[in-house]
Amino acid sequence: MKLQKLLLSVAISSCIALSPAHATEQEEETASIGELILDKAKSKLISGFGSLLADAVFGSGGPQYVMLSEASLQAIQDRVREEIVRDAEYDFIAEFRSLESSMEHYADTASHSQPDLALLTALLVKSEDVINHRALNYRYNDDYFYMADTYALAASVSIAIYTERHLEGYISKSVVSTKAHTLANTLENMLRKKKSADLPLRSGCEAPDPYDQVVEYACWLKDPYGNYLASYVVEPQYPGDSEYWDNLKGRKEAEYKRTKFDKIQSVINKLRNL
Repeated sequence: MKLQKLLLSVAISSCIALSPAHATEQEEETASIGELILDKAKSKLISGFGSLLADAVFGSGGPQYVMLSEASLQAIQDRVREEIVRDAEYDFIAEFRSLESSMEHYADTASHSQPDLALLTALLVKSEDVINHRALNYRYNDDYFYMADTYALAASVSIAIYTERHLEGYISKSVVSTKAHTLANTLENMLRKKKSADLPLRSGCEAPDPYDQVVEYACWLKDPYGNYLASYVVEPQYPGDSEYWDNLKGRKEAEYKRTKFDKIQSVINKLRNL
């Protein structure tokens, strides 16, 4: 029986390794780039001169925003996705790719002290199309809040463009701040709904076989979609087994919340502090 329990634990561990729930690192990384962008935007707003978009993070050698967003969308494929919503998400990625390419071109011109100001105006329009896309609209997509991390990145890019327009003398700093607060409100609502969907986590332990001479509990931690986050075979006869499981479960719960929520909350805070 001990062997059966161990095999069960190994099987669960394999599910954990392959589970889409463990792709949440992609979600975290997507929002993290948004954090980086907002830090640079705040620095430029304080200094008040130069070009923000000339920074390498916006050029062809910087992070690939669309690739991050695509990976993040793949990370939530374990949810039920209607085909019409998938089509909207693909269209969103196409628009984001167009914005990214235009930003790269503008960054290249700005880095040579010859910013394409006509393109800067086009960037504003493109960024508005992205953050107001139907895939991010609750009236069209019931599950829009799952894209909170991608919205955090898109909102940060939008603020970078607003900041560049301020540095070029087109708008005041207060306009940038007002826009940032509006985006923060939307993102905060998405995060609140995301938490409602992705929590609470569930845990339990299978009762031992009454005919087995060794008392063993196959314990597990799952997300609301049934994906395993952790597992362990607890044998009460071994001192520390229960404590080890409690600690493991606690670490996995904290990791889950950090990867799914904390970076998005950080973006919200940075938007509100611009």
